[in-house]
Amino acid sequence: MNFGENIISMKKTVTFLSFIFLITQLSIGQDIALSPTVIASGGGFSESREISLSWTLGELAVTTLSQGEIELTQGFQQAFVTGTGIQRDPIQWNINAYPNPVQNELHLQFHISESKSFLMEMQDISGKILSHEVYKEVYENDVITLNLSDYSTGIYFLRVATTDRSQVRIFTINKK
Repeated sequence: MNFGENIISMKKTVTFLSFIFLITQLSIGQDIALSPTVIASGGGFSESREISLSWTLGELAVTTLSQGEIELTQGFQQAFVTGTGIQRDPIQWNINAYPNPVQNELHLQFHISESKSFLMEMQDISGKILSHEVYKEVYENDVITLNLSDYSTGIYFLRVATTDRSQVRIFTINKK
């Protein structure tokens, strides 16, 4: 037997013994307890009479998954599971931008469920912001006209957002 075969044989033996140990622990009904461990670039712990604070740096997402009696907790510093996600603004809105391609004036007709303030930014193809306007109290069927006569021929992006930036629409505008 050469050295490589000895290594493979030893790996198989260690794997087999680990499997036997696990089966033995499960068959006699003992719980296997793992203590939590974290590898982080920073962290700390502090406590007073009323509260304690423990934190780690670099933990992006935590969640707990369970199936039957098996529970897997991902993340280290969690006392309870909180979900994160994107919540939509309750207003319903749509915008018609016409004519597109445009020569001089672009019209934006708003179809919204309630009056709202909007932020509009025009960007060139490189992402440079060319105009930035806030329109307060836009109502159902309001039409806002943007003067594009000073813009050269090309492709532009019009970003229309609620002023709290919870909803955004982006239009590709073709200037003739």
